[in-house]
Amino acid sequence: MKRILLIDDHPLILEGYRMALLSHAAFAQDFIFEKAFDCTQAKQKIDEAIVNKQPYDIALVDFSLPKGDDSVWDDGGDIIRYLKKEMPSCKTITITGHREVLTIYDIVKNIRPTSIIGKNEITPQVLVDLVEAICSGNEYQSPMVKHCLEEMVYKEVMYDDYNRAILVLLAKGHKLVDLEQFVPLAAPTIKKRIAKMKVAFGAADSATLVQEAIKQGFV
Repeated sequence: MKRILLIDDHPLILEGYRMALLSHAAFAQDFIFEKAFDCTQAKQKIDEAIVNKQPYDIALVDFSLPKGDDSVWDDGGDIIRYLKKEMPSCKTITITGHREVLTIYDIVKNIRPTSIIGKNEITPQVLVDLVEAICSGNEYQSPMVKHCLEEMVYKEVMYDDYNRAILVLLAKGHKLVDLEQFVPLAAPTIKKRIAKMKVAFGAADSATLVQEAIKQGFV
């Protein structure tokens, strides 16, 4: 029997995922389902599985997950990282409501789940197809994720971690003079990086850079 951990703060959504997978005859016979509703409960479930030597085969994790009581984890990304460290054989699926190019790229690059899919892309059949694919050792990349990664190719300058951080800070309203507090770079270096991003986005100034980044779905 395969063990699957479903993690989301909405019980109705979790039950929908479970019912969708149970509609597949093989999954109905082979899967044992467990649920968690925040980071605290997720860690408890995972730690119990480690102690009992009953690792999960699949974890379906909402990215924007509440912390719960006394949790050191901030979101579903921390759960994925923990699973990859403590249960490397567990295949992880991140579900996210985010559609921003930089957020999706950061999840792919820095968290590295087995698969990632947008909440608005999920249907019962899509979920079955996704789980079936990764159980078979195949990759599954949703149309939204493919689009975001393709956009990163067009804006090669955004592959740089510092450039992405600078753009996100500007989009949040931080002034150029404040960026040194958040990014470990000297002011002249930050200005040069912003200049390169302006060229990439066809922007004449920082305000237009932010506008274009938002318009093009990067932030």
